[in-house]
Amino acid sequence: LLAFNSRKLMADLLPNVIAAKVSGGLSIVGSGLIVRDVVNRWRNRHNQESLPTIPCIILSMSLADLGSSFFAHFLGTWMVPNEVVNGFDPPPLATGTDATCAAQAFMWNLFFYAGYGSNATLAITYWLTVCRGRTESKLKQCNWQFLLLGLPWLLGLIDAVVGTVFKFHSYNRLWFCASLSDVKDPVRWRLLQFAAFFLVTNLVILLSMGALIRFVYVTEKKSKTYRRSSSISNISRSKSTLVTAQGIWFIVAYMAVVLPSLFTLVTTPTPEYIVFMACLHPLQGLFNAFVYFRPKYESERRRIYSSSNPTERRATRMSSVLKVLNISIRGSDGGNTPENNNVNQEADTHDSNEEEEREAQKKNWGLEKASNCNGTNKDNESNLTVADVDELNANENNHRNHSSV
Repeated sequence: LLAFNSRKLMADLLPNVIAAKVSGGLSIVGSGLIVRDVVNRWRNRHNQESLPTIPCIILSMSLADLGSSFFAHFLGTWMVPNEVVNGFDPPPLATGTDATCAAQAFMWNLFFYAGYGSNATLAITYWLTVCRGRTESKLKQCNWQFLLLGLPWLLGLIDAVVGTVFKFHSYNRLWFCASLSDVKDPVRWRLLQFAAFFLVTNLVILLSMGALIRFVYVTEKKSKTYRRSSSISNISRSKSTLVTAQGIWFIVAYMAVVLPSLFTLVTTPTPEYIVFMACLHPLQGLFNAFVYFRPKYESERRRIYSSSNPTERRATRMSSVLKVLNISIRGSDGGNTPENNNVNQEADTHDSNEEEEREAQKKNWGLEKASNCNGTNKDNESNLTVADVDELNANENNHRNHSSV
């Protein structure tokens, strides 16, 4: 009877294993596209100067999602020992050993803490930049850089090393090995430590999201009072709102993956719900890619609609997606074409000049106070440029693209 139940349990796990591999592969693609875009932007910057803090955190978060999706979700049971463990038969597609299980547990713990921690620090950075008016020069200080970029990876490395030294790794009865607790004593400080980290990061993210939503409400309320102000003031206020919306969308993408997992902590999930989790949980990288490229895609569609070229206005949505992702396919107008490269290089080379011109215009028209009231400054506009939000200014985009043509 035990052997029959064990085989039945392993057969029920096959849909979970396959679904996790497919979702993990999609997440790898999404995270890889983000990493490539951020690295290309850094290469195209003048003298390859360092990126602002928000793109650096997005790069760190994408690298963590890329690692966890590959080692835990895509490889999955391929690294689980192909032997009977604690009376259970090997899971489906298990071809690993105890050493590969330990390696998978090490990688999962490292990338788990780094990924969840980077999501929390990204929410904190948006709150500091938008709501508190923290400048980029302040965020570039060593203490802030360690807190926002280094601390998540340090916590993940410490936890992974501890789990490896004390041999806490084991198959988690889902589709990968983890080192959350000792098999002989599963309800101890390791699980409490994991639960504490999980709750703290989610609390920080929720509080940051609430503060950003409140900022959008207050900003929109103030905009009715200043609607007769000049166009530069309206543009500055609009950019501040767009940055806030981008931060909220990143938090929503994170919560879409995390919130369904909370039900498994309070109730016993059904086999159908576990299959649903296997499809949804690995998709963090794909959701982040949707959020990351969304402003650039919307800017590209607006540019096409406002174009006077009939051929260009007939461009399909797929061609816009390919152009935003910088993917070249024969017969499409998107991708890594010389024209697009010239536009990107020209934009990155003259970013500093454009910022100086905008600052000079603000000073001449006496709008410094209006910018400060809306929580925006030169450093925040630098963040917008790298995060693809500054490109939503339709007039600047039209002038840049028409001049390149």
